[in-house]
Amino acid sequence: MAVFTQKKGPAAPTPAQSPAANQSSLIGKTLLVKGEVFSEDEILIEGKIQGKISVKNRVVIGRDGVVEAEIDARDIIIKGKVIGDVRGSQRVEIVPAGTLHGNIHAPRVVIADNGFFEGNIEMRQREDKAKSQEEKQGTHPPHEGEGVQKASGK
Repeated sequence: MAVFTQKKGPAAPTPAQSPAANQSSLIGKTLLVKGEVFSEDEILIEGKIQGKISVKNRVVIGRDGVVEAEIDARDIIIKGKVIGDVRGSQRVEIVPAGTLHGNIHAPRVVIADNGFFEGNIEMRQREDKAKSQEEKQGTHPPHEGEGVQKASGK
């Protein structure tokens, strides 16, 4: 009868019990937020936000989400509708059926088939990479135009 008895220690923690760093906040379908939203954790938006969103982690606009705001986050994934400029320090993604009316500022941009985008895209590396590139350029010989200007100044 040992087949039916189990001697197990405490169960291993499930992903739902993981540390606080992996938590996310939900803006539900019936919730309307007007103003500024700040968070260090991930935010999933299924409701409506009007104003400004600043998140240190990832922002996901769900299929039912409607955002009329500026968004500043590490990663931004748009599955619903966004009206406003978005700034992703790492990545901005518009999935199929996602809609963005606004400008994108991010080093990596993904727009899937059937994703809709209207605006401008500015793709630049993070500031620390840009600074190191400028320092490297400072050690190179002057550009051709610079040399000519110096020579003609005599």
